Amino acid sequence: MITILEVILIVCTMIGCAILWRKGGDGQSLYRNPGVPVAIGLAKFILLGFNWWALLYIPLLWGAIQAFSYGLDAPIHNFWEKVFHGGSQGNMPFVEICTRATCGLLWSTPAILFAILTGHWIPFVIYSIFLTISSGLIGGLVKDVEFSERSIGACVSTAIFI
Repeated sequence: MITILEVILIVCTMIGCAILWRKGGDGQSLYRNPGVPVAIGLAKFILLGFNWWALLYIPLLWGAIQAFSYGLDAPIHNFWEKVFHGGSQGNMPFVEICTRATCGLLWSTPAILFAILTGHWIPFVIYSIFLTISSGLIGGLVKDVEFSERSIGACVSTAIFI
């Protein structure tokens, strides 16, 4: 059974990650990475009864965020530009949606650690699908950068539910 303190920790982590993700988008990269991985990793460490293995999530997500970007010059964006024959200026919705969805899927993979630690494989699959779709739709369609980045940060933090 979940306690009120755990609920508070989860809510604070999600709000914190939304703020950190956005601050990282303002050119303050250390807020997004490693800020978001540290926040999620520490929260899960506490929720799992101070299980030290949960802290491995920090370098895993850090690496995923570093490796997979959605910028116009990013390899993933370049791939989708080739698939859709255009979009190098960020002006093709399908390129943007697919780029962000691919990033969401790849950013979800470190959470496999939580599935291994908890045995909660169905929530991991749901999280991966959720982060793929939400990253694609929010990042690819929402033009309000403030809302978009805060939403993605909150979506990434839902790994805490695995």
